[in-house]
Amino acid sequence: MTQDTARIRLALLATAATLMATAAHAQTAASTASLTLYGVADACLAMHNGNAGSNFQINGGGCSFGSRFGLRGTEDLGDGYKAYFQLESGFGIDTGVLAQNGRLFGRKAIVGLSGKFGAIEAGRAYAPAFDLLTAIDPMRLGIGSVIATLWSGSPGTAGGRTDNTISYQSPTYAGFNARVLYAPGEQIAPLPSRGGDTKGLGVTYRSENLLAGMTYAKVGNAADTGDDRATTLAARYDFGTFSLAAAGQFGGWEGTRSAAAPASASSIWSRRFNSYMVGGTVNLGADTVSGSYKRYDDRTVSNFDADIWSVVYRHTLSKRTTLYGGLTRLKNRHASNYGASDGGGAYTGVALNGASRVIDLGITHFF
Repeated sequence: MTQDTARIRLALLATAATLMATAAHAQTAASTASLTLYGVADACLAMHNGNAGSNFQINGGGCSFGSRFGLRGTEDLGDGYKAYFQLESGFGIDTGVLAQNGRLFGRKAIVGLSGKFGAIEAGRAYAPAFDLLTAIDPMRLGIGSVIATLWSGSPGTAGGRTDNTISYQSPTYAGFNARVLYAPGEQIAPLPSRGGDTKGLGVTYRSENLLAGMTYAKVGNAADTGDDRATTLAARYDFGTFSLAAAGQFGGWEGTRSAAAPASASSIWSRRFNSYMVGGTVNLGADTVSGSYKRYDDRTVSNFDADIWSVVYRHTLSKRTTLYGGLTRLKNRHASNYGASDGGGAYTGVALNGASRVIDLGITHFF
């Protein structure tokens, strides 16, 4: 064998070894990373009746879940560390139009790192108050949702979502877990640099049957002259065939807002308020029945109060498909004119001191 032939064979062996090592690395990477496409398709027939108007329409997310699709993935970095992300887009099943004001990933867009220290993530995320209320709500944020009368802890009425967030979640110790969120308002001169900042804190306890938590939220206005703030307490206990839940919230909106009831039917909060919810769910095999009562107690002199009663029936066809029907009724007190809401939002057409009712019949399919 000549010297040139030996060199050629050595080069071929080195190339083969490199290719084998690359393939092995790719297999290892593939085995420690995951990517999932998921979503929900939800459509319902919604019938609203208020004493100043009525609606009859096809809607999405009425008694259950807003329609969405998303991508989530993780990569195992070794030694207990993982990188992860989640991108979730909402859309109207009736029109196909993007929800959340046309944002591509308006429901959620985060990237993070988790390990023995807990987890830290950044992006468009849910506030701690929203996470707690989601976990205890018998209505699953659909018709008669608890966030119809309890603030989600996000700026304005953004449905619990907050832009520009960075958050830390602690490891769970003896059932306790904590989460801290901060989101700069990203104001530029001549506005104050801290205007619009959002801050959130949540502590939860979980056992086999009990979930309980407390959160605090604070959102500054653009001029940095006042803030919205609220403390939320909530709990749910599972007895097996049925569960009970309750929540209370105490807070107020910053002073530059009008003392009158907000013009938007979906903005139920005013200067100072207390809000409460009690409810539960009964499991009957493939069927469940959930109900709740919510009281919004406006603490200003205007006294814009409201009471809401809600019930929903769900029948499970499979692990992925459910039929449902629900009813919610809102009764305004004094001079308030809030509208009843389902998973698609609040309905207008309610006169002062009037009542509002929504009936939804629909189907939810997970994929």
